[in-house]
Amino acid sequence: MVFSELKSREFYRQTIRLLIPVMLQQLITTGINFLDNIMVGSFGETQIAAAALANQFYAIFQFVCMGLGSGAIVMSAQFWGSGEHKALRTTAAIALRFTVAISGAFLLLSVIWPQGILRIFTSNAAVVEAGKGYMRLLGTTFLFAGVSSTVTYLLRSTGHVKIPLISSIIAFFLNLGFNYVFIFGVWFFPRLEIVGAAVGTVIARTFEFLFIFGYFAWKDKNFGFRLKHFALRDDGLQKKYLRFSLPVIISDTLLGVGIAMSSVIIGHISAEFVAANSIVVTANQLLTIGNSAMAGASAVVIGNTIGAGDTERAYRQGVAYVILSVAFGCVFSLIIALLRDPYISLYSITAETASMAREFFLFMIIMSPLQTLAFVTSKGILRGGGDTRFIMFFDSILVWCFSLPLGALAGLVWHLPAFWIFFLLKLEFGAKGVLCTIRFFTKKWIKVIRAED
Repeated sequence: MVFSELKSREFYRQTIRLLIPVMLQQLITTGINFLDNIMVGSFGETQIAAAALANQFYAIFQFVCMGLGSGAIVMSAQFWGSGEHKALRTTAAIALRFTVAISGAFLLLSVIWPQGILRIFTSNAAVVEAGKGYMRLLGTTFLFAGVSSTVTYLLRSTGHVKIPLISSIIAFFLNLGFNYVFIFGVWFFPRLEIVGAAVGTVIARTFEFLFIFGYFAWKDKNFGFRLKHFALRDDGLQKKYLRFSLPVIISDTLLGVGIAMSSVIIGHISAEFVAANSIVVTANQLLTIGNSAMAGASAVVIGNTIGAGDTERAYRQGVAYVILSVAFGCVFSLIIALLRDPYISLYSITAETASMAREFFLFMIIMSPLQTLAFVTSKGILRGGGDTRFIMFFDSILVWCFSLPLGALAGLVWHLPAFWIFFLLKLEFGAKGVLCTIRFFTKKWIKVIRAED
């Protein structure tokens, strides 16, 4: 009986209807960063490192956005399942107000203080100089990107995934075209190199915002949200939003800062280490898109099911997602193993950097199934069930009390080989996968949310 969802056509229809568009959208979004790396990579390690470290600050921002959007999904998915449409619309207004405030702060910081931020990640003056213009331009997209991200999560919570996908497809081709034009100086345009990559990203992100938010505020019928609803208030719902969403925002932010801090550690070791890490992380993002896509799908499906009052079915759906996540992780490992060497050959890098990248890929091949399990259980099943405080607690401990201290000691004190530094910095995924799976089987993660409670 517990495995019945694995045989349910309806379960697969629900999952695939969410999974495929979300996976394609995230593949396209990640592809924008991938394009930046590949095109900028033709100018050598310094510009690769500069773009990679500037994107680490952007990655922190993306984790904050993920927390804002995922926190909203915890409530909106259940309100959609229970048919509480007024509460659904008010939740959207609360989430968007928080998003505008936080995104605006990131925008100001990155535009006013780009060199200071880059110096946090590296002491290499050449890398800081190469990256400051790129980062200042990238920062101008934060407000648009933040609102687009939150609206995308809100639309997903009601099963509406086509509009974000269409927007991302168009943005991808805009970014591809303008990157090529401005990075290499095609036609009468100047050759801007790394700054040109930022110009292309600004154009793509601006279009994405206009398309997604324009649809949400004028056309969407599931939320029925219009500009006048931005000021909607409900003290009870705001308290619930903070109760369920704040732990998500905190855990995702701390995770993002933790990943950035691992880049700080790497940035103070060598430019070759930074470049190799950037190459592997970029590829890992492309090849493990299914992790966050399945996590997003499982959070919505399980949230809708709990909202409809069928908690036993939600547990059975969770069992199916646990099994599927391990299978997906094994497929990802095979893909990485087959494409590792051809992918590394795309970069103009030294033999030392290429050797480091091969070693790091070996670790990712071994870790991929546990990494997928960690994503789906923590950011999908448990989060969809409302168990956000547990995730915040263990995310914080594993990153800040386990992975980062060991990685810092290995790199800055013990001076271990690059492989072991990378190993210790990334090992928290395996521990998280095991701990969250144990939590899942206790059923303590299922929390029913109602607007009137």
